[in-house]
Amino acid sequence: MTDSSTTRPAETVIGAGTRPAETVMGAGTRPAETVMGAGTRPAETVMGAGTRPAETVMGAGTRPAETVMGAGTRPAVAVIGAGAAGLAAARALAGACAVTVFDKARGPGGRLAHRRREGFAFDFGAPFFTARDPRFLAELARLRAAGIVTPWACRFAEIEAAAITHRRDWGETPAHYVPVGRMSRLTAHWAAGLDVRQSCRIAALHRMPAGWALESEAGERFGPFAFVIVAVPAPQAAALLPAASPLHATAASARMQGAFSLMLGLAAPLDPGFDAALVRDGALSWISLCAARPGHEGGPGLVAISRNAWADAHLEDDPATIRAAMLDALAACLGQPSRRCISTCIAGATPTPRPWRRGPT
Repeated sequence: MTDSSTTRPAETVIGAGTRPAETVMGAGTRPAETVMGAGTRPAETVMGAGTRPAETVMGAGTRPAETVMGAGTRPAVAVIGAGAAGLAAARALAGACAVTVFDKARGPGGRLAHRRREGFAFDFGAPFFTARDPRFLAELARLRAAGIVTPWACRFAEIEAAAITHRRDWGETPAHYVPVGRMSRLTAHWAAGLDVRQSCRIAALHRMPAGWALESEAGERFGPFAFVIVAVPAPQAAALLPAASPLHATAASARMQGAFSLMLGLAAPLDPGFDAALVRDGALSWISLCAARPGHEGGPGLVAISRNAWADAHLEDDPATIRAAMLDALAACLGQPSRRCISTCIAGATPTPRPWRRGPT
């Protein structure tokens, strides 16, 4: 997660002067799910400049005077999405509001995505984050003191035309941080103490005289809530927001880019001479060895992430075709000995690419 001087960090919900009833994402906003854009150097970017992580607060026509009070006479607030943005909003409001967080996944994470399977563990979303803004640096100091995050002493490389063109070791200046063990440990820490309803996909918002009601995919009803914060990717937000709301038009206008993550469980450790690499051309953009990450909790594995443009061109291809193309590109980057290991020594985790979307360009 990069927070530059123009970035509004994850703990920010609404800035001074912001009208919550009209805020989803500003023009050019790159939401919290952004990891690396085409041509972006992942060593420096998770959220681009101008990111406003708290995507949606209230729908058009909401009147603060119609406050729905929760337990202890605090306003009731719903947050949809338990990624970094949604949890930041929930934490910021928890002292003054009765906050309930809803998320479709089994655990908090969003783009800090993590998966376990048959003894293997993969961080297949954002691979790390950096920090510059003083407010986020203060949060980072607390996280480091608690042992939640640490700098990644990574052997970093850049690859072009299937050859390593540049190497450097990541150090403290500038530091690239990762949670110890898994990326989702950070969101699990931020979710502690909050009322988080997991495995609950919200399918609709309903305006009520007393506020807003939420309806899940399973037909459950929640509410009423005085405010609703929608902290999900723009296409999902557009599907939830009322068509008459200006927020709907803003969310619907965002354009997302595709990406595939290929997760490979290996029968034996692999050392290609680097821990993580930025790939400058071809089908791939990023390669990372799982065991090189601090506190890795599984067997030897590897994650490869596709280039945005390549994924957009192949989104409709069948998984086997995508997998084969990404394996070929990976083997070309790693060399012939690695090619033999990848093609014959996949153990446990099925190497099926997982599609996901990055932020608008």
